[in-house]
Amino acid sequence: MAHQQGQWEEEAIERFRVFLGQERATDYVITGREVVVDQNTNENFDYQLQSQDGTKVAVELSRIVESGEELAHQKVFGSFIEHLKKELLSRGIKGYFISTPEFPVKKKDIAALSLKIANDLEKVIKENGETKRFKGAGFEFSKVEDLDTIVFSYHSGVKSIDPRGTASSGFAIKLPKKNRQIAVPDHEGILVFVSWAMFVDGADAIRALSTFDFSNFQNIDKIFFEPRQGQFVLVYDRTVTEAIKNKQPISDSSSLRLMLQYARYQLGEKKPEAFEYVKAVTTLAGNLNWLEDNQAKENLISYGEELLDKEQIEDTMWIVRQLHNDSNPHPDGTNESDDPKGDYNYHEKTLRGEDVGIIATVRGHLCWLMMKIVAKNKPEYYTEIIDIMTRYLKEANLFIRIQASFILDELWRRRRATRNQDGSMFAWEDKERVYIRQLALDTIRENHSYARVMEALLHIFNSVRDLNEKEAEEMLELFLETKDDDVLHDLAALIVYFALFRENDSQYYGGDFNPNKFVSILKNQIKNGAPSMRSSLAWHIWKLLKDNALPYEKLKGYPPLFLEGKYAYKAQSELHLILEELIKIAPDDALMLYECSIKLLEDFLKTKPDEGSQYWINNTEEMLSVLAKDPDRLISIVGRLKNIWMTSRQIYIGNIKTIFESYQLVAGEQKEKVKETLKSMYNDMKAIHPPLQEVDWTK
Repeated sequence: MAHQQGQWEEEAIERFRVFLGQERATDYVITGREVVVDQNTNENFDYQLQSQDGTKVAVELSRIVESGEELAHQKVFGSFIEHLKKELLSRGIKGYFISTPEFPVKKKDIAALSLKIANDLEKVIKENGETKRFKGAGFEFSKVEDLDTIVFSYHSGVKSIDPRGTASSGFAIKLPKKNRQIAVPDHEGILVFVSWAMFVDGADAIRALSTFDFSNFQNIDKIFFEPRQGQFVLVYDRTVTEAIKNKQPISDSSSLRLMLQYARYQLGEKKPEAFEYVKAVTTLAGNLNWLEDNQAKENLISYGEELLDKEQIEDTMWIVRQLHNDSNPHPDGTNESDDPKGDYNYHEKTLRGEDVGIIATVRGHLCWLMMKIVAKNKPEYYTEIIDIMTRYLKEANLFIRIQASFILDELWRRRRATRNQDGSMFAWEDKERVYIRQLALDTIRENHSYARVMEALLHIFNSVRDLNEKEAEEMLELFLETKDDDVLHDLAALIVYFALFRENDSQYYGGDFNPNKFVSILKNQIKNGAPSMRSSLAWHIWKLLKDNALPYEKLKGYPPLFLEGKYAYKAQSELHLILEELIKIAPDDALMLYECSIKLLEDFLKTKPDEGSQYWINNTEEMLSVLAKDPDRLISIVGRLKNIWMTSRQIYIGNIKTIFESYQLVAGEQKEKVKETLKSMYNDMKAIHPPLQEVDWTK
């Protein structure tokens, strides 16, 4: 005997009845409640709907819910999180697991608060770039590869907010029974899930269901999901799964929309059947234009990487052939239709000199796939890839030029290769090797005005550096002309190479190479280069010393040059690394550099005392044992340290106790003189800063 339906069910079926009628341009009426389908088990479905033409629909309602006692607590905060998630996704922010504190939210404040916090979170995410785990604005972030949404959780692991997991578990529990309940002939079987669960939306439900095998649920024709009252989303359609299974195209618009989402998620899950479906329908259609979902295309490219790992290169190239003319991003750099303000126009960001160190857009991802194909050392595919890459390097969209440079890098490093790692022949046509060399140099010439593109192109020279003198000089000048700190920082390695190593490498590259002009460039950049260049050069000189890459006599003349020119703190800071090495191999040279750097800082602070807070003096303690052999010099240097400290007490000059107890290292009759002099200096300092570290003057 049928029992009276609950209020939530009556309200839900009425909303769905109206929705279905509007969706199908007909009227539906309720013709049955608790309709029994099996007299033995009393299995029944909730409602029978019938259209004007007599078509019958078996509707079974259910709820996606975590627990009844949490519903009231979840309602407002869940609505807030939904608004926040929608706002973040609208800004193109995805791929993060965000741990959030739970805090009081008033319903009237949801819109304003979600906008404010979205601004805070976007700022934190941008500041942390590619960092995998970080904190900010009270939230904790974990970057997750291949996650095309945002997932929230509460702090301290108290409760995970996994919308896909919530939906999956709800469906997994309910589908078997629901399938039995609508086992009735001559009816369309529809399940309607009403979400009373936190954070779950239509996309979460679709993604969850796209992983299910519905061959076990033959009575279910469609599933609708209601994330919010009156908003029904088609999340399962048998025609979609049958089309994917049978590799057939879909014409119905609503089913097509769902199919695109299924394709997106199934490709993201690396399901072979999804790839085979895309390939089959594309063959029937003649092109891939039907796949109007950029995320699905990006996931298709990602699947291509898996194919490549399995050595299925021809299938991978099929993806390249289908997508190399894709319009995302536009070759002319104009805004995408879903980004009218250009918030995610990476061409414009590149043009403004902003950092765009991410892989994004369909063709941006495709460049990385082509780069990995090149790395497979299959020259038979190079001609095709070179044609695409050349077009990309010359198109107006600067972001795509950057991405294409990574393909060029892989080709450049293979120009001189003759054998594969296994000893087999690497048979790449000589004319293409020559072409790649010239293309790289021409591309640098054509992009010298675009710092971010030049930064990417510079990395080509990380491998093969067979430029002749004329080419090397031209390339260095073009990179120097950018005056961009990131470019200059990375360029330092190339300047050091051409000045100190290229001549010797002529035995591999052939021809003569006179390093003199490059030695001059190196010396000039050490003395007069931008701070980013000088600090990077100091690091490279230190690394050569540390690794014993060259005899010290060949490097000896370079460290003192850092003491010339305009005072640059970053370079002076890196100089302490050089001093650490010189103390071991040339202590007198180390002491001279240390003494001169202290004098430079002292003189600099006389003109700019307010800048003292950013400085830090290193290596003081290590120098004391050497200085003790020359008492007058020890007194002089400690006096300079005292003057620097008196100018700005925020400067760290070394351990105070160790510095002033250095009198104990002095031998003979000079010890007492040094002791009294240092004690006088110490007392001057303590007079203006009584908490100064105590010194033992009794020895």
